[in-house]
Amino acid sequence: MPFGRTQVRVVMALLLVGILPLISAVVLANEVVRRVSQTAFQPEFGEQLDRSLELYAELVKALKSSMRSEGALMAVDAPTREAVAEEDPEAATEALRRLLDEHPTVQTLVVEDEDGNAWLQIDRDRVLDEAKQRTFSVRSPLDEGRYRLVSTFAVDRTRLDEMDRAQQFVQGWKSFASRSRSEWIVRPYLSAFAALFGVTVLFAVAMGVLLVRPVIRRLRLLAEATRPVAEGDLSVRVPAEGRDEIADLARAFNDMLEQLGRSRARVEFLRRMGEWQNMARRLAHEIKNPLTPIQLAVEECHGRYDGGDEKFRRLLGTTHDIVVEEVASLRRLVGEFAEFARLPQADLRDGDLREFFREQQPRLSRELPDHVELRWDIGEVSLPVAHDKTMFYRVILNLLENAHQAAPGAGEIAVTAQREDDAVIVVVDDAGPGIEPDLAPVVFDPYVTSKQDGTGLGLTIVKKIIIDHGGSIEASESPLGGARFRIELPVVGSSASEAARAVS
Repeated sequence: MPFGRTQVRVVMALLLVGILPLISAVVLANEVVRRVSQTAFQPEFGEQLDRSLELYAELVKALKSSMRSEGALMAVDAPTREAVAEEDPEAATEALRRLLDEHPTVQTLVVEDEDGNAWLQIDRDRVLDEAKQRTFSVRSPLDEGRYRLVSTFAVDRTRLDEMDRAQQFVQGWKSFASRSRSEWIVRPYLSAFAALFGVTVLFAVAMGVLLVRPVIRRLRLLAEATRPVAEGDLSVRVPAEGRDEIADLARAFNDMLEQLGRSRARVEFLRRMGEWQNMARRLAHEIKNPLTPIQLAVEECHGRYDGGDEKFRRLLGTTHDIVVEEVASLRRLVGEFAEFARLPQADLRDGDLREFFREQQPRLSRELPDHVELRWDIGEVSLPVAHDKTMFYRVILNLLENAHQAAPGAGEIAVTAQREDDAVIVVVDDAGPGIEPDLAPVVFDPYVTSKQDGTGLGLTIVKKIIIDHGGSIEASESPLGGARFRIELPVVGSSASEAARAVS
């Protein structure tokens, strides 16, 4: 997936945050290494090492010069030269042994011819200790060049070994100072920081992608959810996982859609209520006018008949009773239509719904039969709600009567009230048969009822009053087995409560 602008910005920010301190560290560390290396590889160090090596070299040179002089001195020994010239092995051996005694540092004396072949060799009796001594051979001419005297000296090797080590150290130090300094310090240092730089870049990019991609994905879901909302679909919801700002935004978005859905449902319900009220007003007017003439005409016919046909008199009496009864029923229906058409706006005043229930409990209990068990659970917490006492009493009474009438034999009704955040929840449960599945979607619509003598206006009026209070009402299945009506009202001071108060 290609990077979006937000991802690029976050990655660049992480790169800057990670790279700028690293670059500063590289500059400072490079300066430290440079100064330390300059201190460690000053030219004076090399000069002092060269002087020390020169002292060793002069010492060895003097030692070798002394051995050469001593070898030349032995080569000019007269008896030795005469014996070698006469090629007398015994005399030459005697002369060489004398020279060994006179020169204690000599280990071996060899007389060799001009081809390098040994003519005579004399060794000292003591064995050479190679661990502590080293040999040095000096060739001096004898007998006018036909023979040479090879003098092998045994010298203490301590100084010579020290000179060799010093020479190796000086050569290694000079090689390090001139060539290996960059390989052993600068190049590894730069390589380490280059690797650290690369790892930082990769880590910043990876972290940027890992951190931003979920945010971008959630923002993209929000952006995609706005399209169907713009087309009018308020059922869209976005995931709201987590506790960050994006989750808060998603929850706020879902709450907004839920509020918009409720507002749309309220507006639609109020619009239909207006239409139903207009229709009820016309029906009440059209039905009410002919009722009185009809009833008067039947009563006049019934009163004026004085014939002797008993059968017709009974028929006329039955007709009279039926017409009077049905006219009364129609008058009651017209009255309910008229009341529904004249339904007033709620006059909302601040109050405590808990105190309202405590005051109305005796009165509401008297409205129900004695065998009905009415249970209250309103708690001890204040329930501040702006409400119209008269109209809200009508809501609760209507719900209680519906619960009793839906199941006359059931004797248990429960009313609970509690506060949840910025809302007060009132629930009415009954143990009746519940709401029929086909009536559940339209249970609050006018003229929808399961009672034979009902007009279907009770729950419609209840919902209208609840909407006027800025709340909502829902119907569902009750834990008692019957129906549950759940009312949600905004607390005093909330935006929904202020909006409802402004309309009332």
